Amino acid sequence: MAQIRIKRSTGSSAPSSSDLANAELAFTEGNDILYYGEGTSGSNAASVIKIGGSGAFVDLTTAQTVAGDKTFSDDITVTGNLTVNGTTTTVSTTNTKVSDNLLELNTGAGSNANDCGILIERGSTGDNAIIAWDESADKFTVGTTTNTHDDTGNLTITAGTLVANLEGNVTGNTSGSAGSFTAGSASNLNSGTIPAARIGNDSITEAKLDVSNSPTDDYVLTADSAQGGGLKWSAVAAGGLSDEQVQDKVGAMFTSNTETGITATYQDSDGTIDLVVGTLNQDTTGTAAIATTVTVADESSDTSCNVLFATAATGDLAPKSGTNLTFNSSSGALTATSFVGALTGNVTGNTSGSAGSCTGNSATATTSTNVTVADESSDTTCFPLFSTAATGNLPPKSGSNLTFNSSTGQLDFTVLDGGTW
Repeated sequence: MAQIRIKRSTGSSAPSSSDLANAELAFTEGNDILYYGEGTSGSNAASVIKIGGSGAFVDLTTAQTVAGDKTFSDDITVTGNLTVNGTTTTVSTTNTKVSDNLLELNTGAGSNANDCGILIERGSTGDNAIIAWDESADKFTVGTTTNTHDDTGNLTITAGTLVANLEGNVTGNTSGSAGSFTAGSASNLNSGTIPAARIGNDSITEAKLDVSNSPTDDYVLTADSAQGGGLKWSAVAAGGLSDEQVQDKVGAMFTSNTETGITATYQDSDGTIDLVVGTLNQDTTGTAAIATTVTVADESSDTSCNVLFATAATGDLAPKSGTNLTFNSSSGALTATSFVGALTGNVTGNTSGSAGSCTGNSATATTSTNVTVADESSDTTCFPLFSTAATGNLPPKSGSNLTFNSSTGQLDFTVLDGGTW
């Protein structure tokens, strides 16, 4: 098994800056603490910093109290329970997500004399907004307050306006364009007491809507823009729609279509739909004839193009391509599986077949100043080369106790020793 031994001491005293160089590690066996030298001050470290061992790190398995303020710059995940025993918890995030079904406030109280709720800070915009349980009144209240999160007891809350749909009994007066009225006063609607009342969507069911002065059967109420958005009675057409509704729906099905040259417009004045056929813009030539020429574009940036060829020298033939014949239009390189024929010029890379003859330095060289190094990333056992001296014409050496796994990047050796102090 390989060993790496850093600088070490059997005592408990920390190394001095003169004992360590910059970025050098040291270990004191007396108290199990790891140090490193920090800073470049000549050949010695400028200071020595404790980085590991008892009291120098957060224990991963046992209970431990860590003192001092701590700041975490990245995400923190707590898989156990989180207990905060401080006075104030501040959360300064853009959005806060809570997956709990229930959010309990004022937890642990045996009895309660405090108003409780959610306070919304508004800054200079105005008083704070609050959704609260008024403990003294035994009621929920929504409004504004000058109180802050530091206040307790009976808060001073000014009732605000609630915009929402309500179900259940409502006591007191309602405000708005309809005025105020209570349940059972429907006679006021018939006597004209509330001429400007406006009823929201779905607030009254059809069974409860009774309109007097109805005409004969098969009439419906439709919008009448000429009357300022009021209603009027209209005869029912096929499908349960008035004549105007049918014309509107059919006319809305047509829109101008400049691609086909056909336009459609609905004439509201006479209730008709007019179709106008203009110039047809689509291709009407049918199947294209056999072309004798094609438009060729200059493409000089694509890194992978498929070369077109034909299955015969002449004739009306479809163009073909193959994935084993490609052209890089950016570099000008043509790539194929094999090449048959005479070749003139320089060849880079490996060649196969019968070896030719070498001339010049390649035929007589005995000592090389450069060697060709190949990238080998799959071998599980490689032997690093070294020499027996720093300079000179020397043969490379290797040892079985120094190996490198080029697949995993692992270097295996027997001992790497940093010395002592």
